[in-house]
Amino acid sequence: MPQMSQVMWERAIGMLDAGMSTRAVAARLNVHYRTIGRLRVRFQQTGTTANQPHPRRPRGTTPAQDHHIRLVHLHDQLRPATHTANETIGLHNRRIRPQTVRNRLREANLHARRPHRGLDLTAVRRRNRLTWSNAHG
Repeated sequence: MPQMSQVMWERAIGMLDAGMSTRAVAARLNVHYRTIGRLRVRFQQTGTTANQPHPRRPRGTTPAQDHHIRLVHLHDQLRPATHTANETIGLHNRRIRPQTVRNRLREANLHARRPHRGLDLTAVRRRNRLTWSNAHG
């Protein structure tokens, strides 16, 4: 559901001031009653219905870096996130983590290649395994 507009917020506060219940206002504006409850608390605390800045953790990359990460992985789809993280410098000259790269790719509906963790089958090892399986098969 889209956010309520500023006009809708002010209309809801007017209805609450007129004596309507939270649930009645929510039903009239077709929103959840908790939305109106949070709006009432915000208005009582701040005296305004405007959105206040949120104390969220700042992003570690800029939108330009996010775009670069997407392009690099579109050009090389077998590239691991660790390689991209080692080559990308984030905000405030700090390195970003591979998980940050994976998060940015997930936002773009892309996926990083996971490094292969298993036996490196050289030609000699492959031949030995084939011989063993033929002998025991």
